[in-house]
Amino acid sequence: MIGFNHTISHPFYVSICQVDFNKVNHSLEISLKVFADDLIMGLENAGASKLYLGEKKENVNTDKHIFNYLKSSLKFTINNSPEQYSFIGKELESDVVWIYLEITDITEFDKITVDCKLFTEILETQSNIIQINNGQEIKSMLLNKKKQTDTLTYK
Repeated sequence: MIGFNHTISHPFYVSICQVDFNKVNHSLEISLKVFADDLIMGLENAGASKLYLGEKKENVNTDKHIFNYLKSSLKFTINNSPEQYSFIGKELESDVVWIYLEITDITEFDKITVDCKLFTEILETQSNIIQINNGQEIKSMLLNKKKQTDTLTYK
């Protein structure tokens, strides 16, 4: 992994979350793309420091800190049932981090609610784009500090 330069800044604050229903595995596969510096700020604000994200001396607990932050900031409710996800892993790509999550035992769904507070506690203009593919139709929602929860209905 290439080390992350903390001096890089970007003019907008956005995360992109792609949720894909995998009918074969009966799961929701979640890919979350965030700016590395926003992730570091969010983790530091949550009490995790000296993570050295993407460096040789990366803190061995970095994935645990990311997962804990996500559990408090990103929640999914499928067909009115709150669901837990597993942390699959992360990848660094230039100045962004891809985080992979999975919700298992989903045979079908026609309603999904997403509660996303990612980075809204530290970035006033943070936007979180959520795109959900139920296998037949793709729908999106835009969440931010003022609107942190939305529901999509299929069928």
